[in-house]
Amino acid sequence: MENPVRWSLKVSKETDEALRVHLGQSGGRKGDLSKFVQEAVQARLAAERRASGKPRRSAGTLDTRRDGLAEAVAEIRARTGELSKARFETLVTEAVAYARKRR
Repeated sequence: MENPVRWSLKVSKETDEALRVHLGQSGGRKGDLSKFVQEAVQARLAAERRASGKPRRSAGTLDTRRDGLAEAVAEIRARTGELSKARFETLVTEAVAYARKRR
C-alpha cells in the first residue's frame, strides 16, 4: 500500500468483538484489521457504483483511473470467461462502435 492514511474509527463493542473473533479464527495477523476495513470499503463503494449505474468518479489522478479500468476489465473477464476470443473481440468492437456513435 502506497502512502497509507491513518483513520480513527468508532464502532460498537459488538462489532469490534465480532470482527476480532472472525480475524482470530481465520488466522489473522498484524495489519489484517486495516486490510479488512479497506476491502470492505472498496466492496461497498463498488456495489453502490453498480447499483447507481454511475461510473466511478475520481479526484482525477491517472493511477485512480487505471485502477478503475483494471477493476472493470477484471469484472468483464469474469463475466465473459466462457466466450471464445473471436466472439469477445466482436462484442468489444460492436460496443466501441456504439459508444462512438452516441458521442
